[in-house]
Amino acid sequence: MGPGLIKNIVRELDCSLKGGVVSKVHQPDERNLILKVFVKGAPPALIISAHPRLSRIHLTKRDFLNPPAPLRFCAFLRSRILNARIEEISQIEGERIVEIKLSKRQDDAFEPLTLLAELTGKSSNIILIDKDGVVLDALKYFPPDSPRPVMPGDRLSPLKPVHPPEGEMPPKKGDESWNEAADELYSAQLDEEGLTFDKNRLKRAIAEAQKRLTRKLANLNGDKERAGAELDYYKIGELLTYSMGKIKRGMREVEAIDYAKVPPEKVLVRLDERLSPKENIEKYFKRAKKSKTALSLLKERIPEVERDLEYTGELTYEWEQADTKEDLTTLEAELISAGYLKGEKAEKAKEEPKAEPVRRFKSSEGFEIICGKSGRGNDLIVKEYAKGEDIWFHASKVPGSHVLIKAAGRKKELTEKTIEEAASLAAFFSKARGSGKAEVVYTEAKNVKKPRGAKPGMVTIKDYKTIMVEPKGMG
Repeated sequence: MGPGLIKNIVRELDCSLKGGVVSKVHQPDERNLILKVFVKGAPPALIISAHPRLSRIHLTKRDFLNPPAPLRFCAFLRSRILNARIEEISQIEGERIVEIKLSKRQDDAFEPLTLLAELTGKSSNIILIDKDGVVLDALKYFPPDSPRPVMPGDRLSPLKPVHPPEGEMPPKKGDESWNEAADELYSAQLDEEGLTFDKNRLKRAIAEAQKRLTRKLANLNGDKERAGAELDYYKIGELLTYSMGKIKRGMREVEAIDYAKVPPEKVLVRLDERLSPKENIEKYFKRAKKSKTALSLLKERIPEVERDLEYTGELTYEWEQADTKEDLTTLEAELISAGYLKGEKAEKAKEEPKAEPVRRFKSSEGFEIICGKSGRGNDLIVKEYAKGEDIWFHASKVPGSHVLIKAAGRKKELTEKTIEEAASLAAFFSKARGSGKAEVVYTEAKNVKKPRGAKPGMVTIKDYKTIMVEPKGMG
């Protein structure tokens, strides 16, 4: 926020808030302070922000969530400026510094206070000083060895004049005020910043899940290889059984004869010198049995992890397509459901998004085509929207949306043209979008099943056909 915009906003604030009383103080986070002022006309809340990139002051209609307990600076300000009267709001000429002059009744006298809003980018701060310029408290502290210390009890030295560039001036519409224009401009920038922040946060969650599953799969395959090698211990146990008469406690190895070979071969078998002959034999049989059990478990576990890893590919595709808050909320809910995201911020995403998570189209021949926008939307297509004779599509071997032609009793009217249009749509809403040609699988909806416990959008199919198409969207 440049000095010129601050000047225009402060002029309006001084006009609308002078003489008002501070009725509420909120601090939603470490950057922003919200003041409610009781004054004729009931203006919106006043925001003072020490955001490193979007430092600003203006009236705002935007809602901010407050923490369960007030933050330190908020609690202090409530004790000092609640019910204080605003005497004047002014700008230090040419600078990005705003002074809010206050007076607070203390017994039979009025205490003068000043709330300083230093809107200087990365060094932005909000500071409460007394009539002598002594710091009572501040949003940010700077220690005594700083170029400009800011600590309670210290006399505040003035900021060195910087004479910054003018900065962005928001466009005004009609009789819109500068405060309204600034609120609209910064709200849009904050929404974009929040969207970017949330998208990056979800990307990290998906990447961490992929890394964890890749490592787990490598470990399981390593276990499988070791367990497979130890199956040979059955044979070693049998060889020792045939050679039991040769084995004595204290031996480290014994020469056994493998009669299964033609001609029979001598095999040197290692022994545990602490064990008896029988115990050595049992040890090999037990290890072989353990490896057999492990292989049985791994036979189920490895495909599960492979499917989970495949699902993170679907999540990555969904993340790449997400460009609205609603998209990210849907994706966040999926990540929570899958156990890939936890934490306080994620709790809000547990509520099901209200908007339908599918896209709807009409083919050139009048058939309705439904396309999933997310894992939840893909699930709805399979579990609720699809009927037996409807035709289901998905790009082959790549993440993408489920697509459904609603036959609605018109299956005999379906032509290759409609099939190709739906297939092109499935390719377009998939990882194969950038390809010149893409393979798409399709089958009747009755051949598509969602296994019990499968992740959103993951299905099994049978009796399918394939078609090569050019990825195309539909208007």
